Formats: sequence, C-alpha cells, structure tokens
Amino acid sequence: MAEEKNTSKKVEKADKSNDKKKKSKKNPFKSIASFFKSVKSEGKKVVWAKRKDVLKNTLIVIVVVAIVGVCIYGVDTLLSLGLKGLKNAAAETTTTTSISDVVDTTAEEDTTAAEDTTAEAETTTQAAE
Repeated sequence: MAEEKNTSKKVEKADKSNDKKKKSKKNPFKSIASFFKSVKSEGKKVVWAKRKDVLKNTLIVIVVVAIVGVCIYGVDTLLSLGLKGLKNAAAETTTTTSISDVVDTTAEEDTTAAEDTTAEAETTTQAAE
C-alpha cells in the first residue's frame, strides 16, 4: 500500500509538470488560426434565404410598420384633441383676469382721478377770483 501511495503521488506530480509545460508552450497564433478555421467551417453550414423570401418578408415588415405608425398617429391626435377640449372646458368654467385688463382699469382710474383734480382746481380758481 505504501508503494501505491508513492507511485500515485509521483504520477500526480508528473501530470502537474506536464500541464505546466503544455500551458506555457501554447502558441497564441495557433489558437487564432484555429478560431478562424472554425468560423469558416460554421459559415459553410449557414443556409441563406432565397431572394424571393427576403423581399416578401421585407414588404411585410414595411407594411406592418406603416400600419402601426398610422395607429400611433391616430391615438396621439385623439389624445391631443381630448386634452385641448378639457383645457377649453376648464377655461370656460373659471374666470381669469389678464394683466392687460388690470392695467386698462388702472389707467382709466388714473384718468378719472386726474380729471377730478383738474375740475377741483378750476372751481378753486373761480372762487378765488
């Protein structure tokens, strides 16, 4: 038994040393060449579609894309119109005052106040005479 253990340890050491030698001697150019050889062999296995099938499938894709595009455009238009309608309905129910309305009323008040002041000044002048 002792002999078996010694021989098995020697075999394991020999395997490890052989593995190290194999790994260190591996040529990177050979692995690159084998990669391209396998790519070439896989490329030969490819089955290409016929021209008629490709054109038919392309036409189907274009038609489906056009139909989906029209559907999306329609939904977008309907939603936009709906939102505009909601905005208009909300605007009708609420009374808003714009800045120009406020400025116009202030200017009118200033004008009437100035006219009143002028009229008072005239009456004071007439009374003084």
